[in-house]
Amino acid sequence: MKALALFSLLLLMASCSSIKSIQSNEHKNSFKKINPDQVELNLDQHPTDKQIEMLPPEETVRVGDRGGDVYSNSDNQESHTEHKKIRFGLSLGPGLYRTINYVPFLKILERQNLSPEIITGTGLGAIVAAMYAVGMTPEVIEWNFYKYFKEKKKNKPYDQDWVKEIDTALLLKFKSINLQDTKRKFFLTLYDHNTKKTYYFDKGNIRDLLLLNLKLSNNFSVSKSGQKYSTAFEKEVFNARLLKQLGADFTIAADVLGSKFDFDNANEFLIGVYGRTAGRIQKERKDFDYSVTLPLAAMNLDSTKESALFMQKSYEFMQKQSPLIYRKIQVKLDNLSNSGNE
Repeated sequence: MKALALFSLLLLMASCSSIKSIQSNEHKNSFKKINPDQVELNLDQHPTDKQIEMLPPEETVRVGDRGGDVYSNSDNQESHTEHKKIRFGLSLGPGLYRTINYVPFLKILERQNLSPEIITGTGLGAIVAAMYAVGMTPEVIEWNFYKYFKEKKKNKPYDQDWVKEIDTALLLKFKSINLQDTKRKFFLTLYDHNTKKTYYFDKGNIRDLLLLNLKLSNNFSVSKSGQKYSTAFEKEVFNARLLKQLGADFTIAADVLGSKFDFDNANEFLIGVYGRTAGRIQKERKDFDYSVTLPLAAMNLDSTKESALFMQKSYEFMQKQSPLIYRKIQVKLDNLSNSGNE
């Protein structure tokens, strides 16, 4: 099995060496007023912290084209009973190296014709979301993570050397790509320690914002204008309301953290951080049309051992979840239809 996986990865290497910026389609009527605070970073080049400058807040957000077709199936999924359009919004939670299990999750969504048109994430989940948003297939995302797993050093998660390693291995691909240029609608959230609020960004350089996303509250980055940023998941993991305001008809939250986790290398600080985050996830996921926690209790957060086996288990688990997702989609379609007839 491992030999087969390695052979597949080698085949992908020839076609996955670079990412090109994908231009989004914008129309004069594709701007939507929203309530949450929005800020914009002017990050045309990769800056030092001193070069980051905050621009004035705005009240508009770019919304891309509506999503693809969804077939509302019967329980046996053998016949298409109804053909309607619905736009999916997906939020991926944090979980360090467990986040590679979002790959089989995305594969199932694609094969069931449920690909998200709006996507976001926190922690390393944001990196997976960014890769998918710019047009990488789940297989290419998998190859990028496996390549990093093979070459990574024994740096502690979130220390300076670890962030540099993540940047070199996974983030340099986004050096010339902005949030507004992605194939799928993509946004990132960051926590500002000055205002004590979580802000979302739909503009700016993806790499720069992902680097800020890799900062914890004990090591935030200070911008030129004084904002002190760290990752959002310590204060907010999922935000179903925001996904809906950005145009999602059906919201999905995917979690790899769960309630049970550990580290290969003991880290009491991170156990505390992720422990609080796990509690927050349980509250926030209730606001989604569908939420799921992948069965990964046996995979330590900083471990890459047997990751292929865990991914296979995640894939099989999501296959069994497909009928439930379709039932929830049908309920949502019925509700949308009923509200439209009133």
